[in-house]
Amino acid sequence: MKALAIRHVLAEHLGMMERTLRNLGFKVEYLDTAKGETLKEPLEEYSLLVVLGGYMGAYEENLYPFLSYEFRLMEQALKLNIPILGICLGAQMLAKVLGARVFKGDKGKEIGWMEVFKVGEHELFQEFPNTLKVFQWHGDTFELPKGALRVYASEKYENQAFVYGKAVGLQFHIEVDQNMVKEWAELYRDELQEEKVGEDRLWVDDWVYEQNYRLIESLIRGLI
Repeated sequence: MKALAIRHVLAEHLGMMERTLRNLGFKVEYLDTAKGETLKEPLEEYSLLVVLGGYMGAYEENLYPFLSYEFRLMEQALKLNIPILGICLGAQMLAKVLGARVFKGDKGKEIGWMEVFKVGEHELFQEFPNTLKVFQWHGDTFELPKGALRVYASEKYENQAFVYGKAVGLQFHIEVDQNMVKEWAELYRDELQEEKVGEDRLWVDDWVYEQNYRLIESLIRGLI
């Protein structure tokens, strides 16, 4: 089995999810579309498509033309019934491909460790708790695509996780480990200062990472 991960920023990679995928027998390949990379093999060769995060907006195809290429890949994956997992920007892109509107959130950015709450039941999330602590870093949000099931919501934004067939969108970053959080804090330091986000919002107990790692595994097992 092979998993294709579309990456927009080098620091926003698969994180803990890469170890999960390899443990499940996947060969993992990255596609850095922002660097101009395109697929060298047919999409049918892959058993899972993961679309990762990034600072660009899903509605900024004019500024980032590579997004148009990604939208076509995602549309093709949906037609081929290849499982898709979209994270943050990837979730917003999935929502857009499914016909929903993506836009700047009107309730401010969500940055740091926060709680999301289960509002819908789906077998892919049967091992997920009713209240889940996740890492957030986004200012955009989206409408729920027609025919999709909303699974998680936060206090600010109602669409935090949704399922559409074999496609899952997660607005939050369940894939991050502690090193990634530290790297992002350094990389996006100016944004943290502008949003007045203190270090306490970036710290969490180790058990949260351990729990999220187990949940990643259960989600991927369900998708494949």
